[in-house]
Amino acid sequence: MGQLRVVRAIVVFGVVLSWAFVGAAAADRERGEGLFVKHCAGCHGPKGRGAAKTFMPHVDTLTKRGYIDLLPDEYIVAVISDGGPVVGKSGYMPAWSSVLSDQDIEDIVMFIRSLPLY
Repeated sequence: MGQLRVVRAIVVFGVVLSWAFVGAAAADRERGEGLFVKHCAGCHGPKGRGAAKTFMPHVDTLTKRGYIDLLPDEYIVAVISDGGPVVGKSGYMPAWSSVLSDQDIEDIVMFIRSLPLY
């Protein structure tokens, strides 16, 4: 009976681990770039450097070394999904969860993570 529990635990662990791996591998950087350009570049600039001066207040860079690279993906997902106020940022950052799917947001995070840091 004890051996069966161990085998079941190993199988469950393997399934959970494979789900985590598949979820992480499922994000698409190229698709994320297109979504970023469509929904985010108006404020954050096409390369995430905050270069877009079409919005007040001006938005800071998403490529700041020592800042963006230290934030966990969950933080970035929360900001995109629920807007700036969810993490104490500006209310000008809108919540996108009614427009973007979870997959869209994961793809955008993947694109943001691929931007060169300065």
